[in-house]
Amino acid sequence: MLNKIIKYITDINKWIAYVGLLLMVALVFCFSVSRTIGVPIIGDIEIVQFLMAVIIFASLAFTEQENSHISIGIFTEKLPLFIQNILGIIGKLITLVFCLLVIWVFIEKMEYSTTSLLLKIPLYPFKYLLIIGFAAWCLEIIKKFANKKFID
Repeated sequence: MLNKIIKYITDINKWIAYVGLLLMVALVFCFSVSRTIGVPIIGDIEIVQFLMAVIIFASLAFTEQENSHISIGIFTEKLPLFIQNILGIIGKLITLVFCLLVIWVFIEKMEYSTTSLLLKIPLYPFKYLLIIGFAAWCLEIIKKFANKKFID
């Protein structure tokens, strides 16, 4: 049951990232065309930066689910499986603590009046997306602990 709930949350995040990526591609195309014809759109870079943040934070859990985070196994793959598991547990624990720390700091330091410099877009919705993305990543790690899957 827990696996299904976590997979559902990860799938929602994944589709947010997909939509963000599709929107970013379309907007970059429009911004490029508008600059080429001599009518640049004010705040285009700011909008793309916000979409980039959405894509990154929304894709963290899916990347964990697919075991696609960057890892360097040149040393660890030569170790016995038991040691690889121990190192995997330590790595997952460090990642879990890091994610929880990021969530805690962003909740504690949340400011609702902060806006972007040019377009005055409020930053708090993007901070909420960051919190949701890291929370989903935590859930994926917890799922791996529940399934005893520590090495990729």
